[in-house]
Amino acid sequence: MHVGKLRIISFFAAVMTLLLAFNAEAHRYHFGLTELEVNPRTQSLEITHRFFVADIERALQLSASKEMKDAQGQMASYINERFQIRAADGTVIEPKWVGMESDVHDVWVYQEIPLSEVEGKKLQVQQSMLMEVERDQVNTVNLTRGGNTESFTLKPGASRVEIQF
Repeated sequence: MHVGKLRIISFFAAVMTLLLAFNAEAHRYHFGLTELEVNPRTQSLEITHRFFVADIERALQLSASKEMKDAQGQMASYINERFQIRAADGTVIEPKWVGMESDVHDVWVYQEIPLSEVEGKKLQVQQSMLMEVERDQVNTVNLTRGGNTESFTLKPGASRVEIQF
């Protein structure tokens, strides 16, 4: 009798663990962060993107060639397609690629633009990375200048924001 109860409890615990694991995966939050920070010392707009490694891998598998010979080149191409800064006349202001790094959880991509290219301009920032992969993707764009930070939440269908520099 005691062994039977133990088996039922063990079975119940295993089922609950599976249900919790399924529920956690089914409600996983898809989030990306882009930081735009004015650096007066270097006279540049420093751009940092942070995403989960697994999400970026899935996006690159969908958009890149099957052979990942140049991972950094493919990442740069993906970023430049999905993250754009445009002047009021529609001209794309292309950030310079600085580099990227990752750990087991996150990928960081670094770019920069000389301040002279954005100062005093009304800009449209598009940040649609991973929105083609996840319908519930939410990307936050933070703009920090003069010690103040403005935050913008971008979602599929609303992946652009206007910023006055």
